Amino acid sequence: MSETLFSPEDPLPPLRGDLEIVPIEHEGKPVFLLRDCEADDDKTLALSPGGMAAATLLDGRRSIQEIARLFTKETGSIVGPAELLAVVRQLDAAGLLDTQAARARLKARFETFLKNPVRKAMLQGRGGYPSAPLELAAFLGGFFRDAKGPGRPLPDAPTKPAALGLVSPHIDLNRGGPAYAWAYSALADSPPPDVIVALGVAHRSPNSPWAFTRKAYETPYGAMAVDEKLYEDIKGALWYDPLDDEWVHQREHSLEFQALWLRYLWRDKTPPWVPILCSSFERFTQDKPPSTVATVEQALKDIGAKLAARAKSQRVLILAGVDLAHVGPHFGDDVELTPEVEQKIEREDRASLDLALALDADAFYLSVIKDDHWRHVCGLSALYTSLRWIKAISGGAAAKGELLTYGQAPDPAGGIVSFTSAVFR
Repeated sequence: MSETLFSPEDPLPPLRGDLEIVPIEHEGKPVFLLRDCEADDDKTLALSPGGMAAATLLDGRRSIQEIARLFTKETGSIVGPAELLAVVRQLDAAGLLDTQAARARLKARFETFLKNPVRKAMLQGRGGYPSAPLELAAFLGGFFRDAKGPGRPLPDAPTKPAALGLVSPHIDLNRGGPAYAWAYSALADSPPPDVIVALGVAHRSPNSPWAFTRKAYETPYGAMAVDEKLYEDIKGALWYDPLDDEWVHQREHSLEFQALWLRYLWRDKTPPWVPILCSSFERFTQDKPPSTVATVEQALKDIGAKLAARAKSQRVLILAGVDLAHVGPHFGDDVELTPEVEQKIEREDRASLDLALALDADAFYLSVIKDDHWRHVCGLSALYTSLRWIKAISGGAAAKGELLTYGQAPDPAGGIVSFTSAVFR
């Protein structure tokens, strides 16, 4: 990338607003990691607190001289324009500034994504999981024998009734692998479904309540095909085009991990699915369940009815790829993560899960958002939707959930993330 020339008098480009910024400690010193969420690699740029303070002053209107004066006023430190300009050039070289060149790169990536009939796997071979099938099989298989996992290999044949619903984590495999093994071991112990409706979390929460794609999700074991007929049925129940916010599928990991495990489980016999990413319902209703929002409630009912009709002739599985609490400094909390806080998180998580396992979706939702939604349950909307549709396809039977495992893991940037696995039969 050629070096951009910045005039001392002209406004500098602003810092991009779609970056992931994570404060961490490195060798006992605070550091800020900046990552381009749309890039095709996991490269990060590390800035000191001073460098980060300078970066936040880039608003698209200030020159380097103005930023130097404001930096001194706000921090009390005198830093020359040349030193600040070095930070700006670092950000520009990493593509983290909102420049014409950066916009062109983002547009090209997005157009490539839209044209491709396959949603490319973003995490394979890059620290997420191995890309070679045999190596991947050994990696995933190890979680079934892990002390926190089921402690046994996958069953050779189903011994349990068909699963109506499955709750799996979407945390990275290194922290949550054994919990995934619990979920997919339970699924392997059931007759395979004919079609899957998979609900993941759109962490970037676009305008659409549910964002769809018709692209096949790529995995090292082959791609997850979309059930076109069911896609069209569901589409007809929405008041908007479900592809309006398809872009969120490009880099979202919550369903990539589910596609990986499903293909690992059934290889070429894996049934088709409809992958859906859920936005935050709190944007529509902050203190009431989504059932009080007319458009959302009507769509939930209409889609539930379509799934129930399909379930009369085929086995339908509702799959939720969700995590639970996100508490700590990384998530905006001014709280010390003590054992007592961890116990409180687990206590309230389990109380909410009891309601979810009873398929009481509204009560589950209200239990999570109480006390200003302090647990920041990122899977709230996806799990709520799943509960509604599991109940719809149960056909009035006394379906109930079984909690398979519950876990917590530290967030490297400062926090606690909780997750669970459960099956509904």
